[in-house]
Amino acid sequence: MITWLPVASMGRLAACAPQTPAEAEVLAALLAGARVCLSRSALEYRRYRYSAPLGIYRNCVGLERRLREMGICVTGTSGR
Repeated sequence: MITWLPVASMGRLAACAPQTPAEAEVLAALLAGARVCLSRSALEYRRYRYSAPLGIYRNCVGLERRLREMGICVTGTSGR
């Protein structure tokens, strides 16, 4: 379970380029077929929903989509 995911870490995980031991652990778990969950409230970019420029926010939404496609389960998304 990922409890906090800064934007920088989100981008590195989506690119499969971990730079910290925690990011490497998440990637290794995904490669091993383990279930990795992330609370929606743990996504840093969501805190800037109303203040971030639309282009940057959309880019972050795209990164979240890539993480889902990689197998990360985002909880707190209306049953998804």
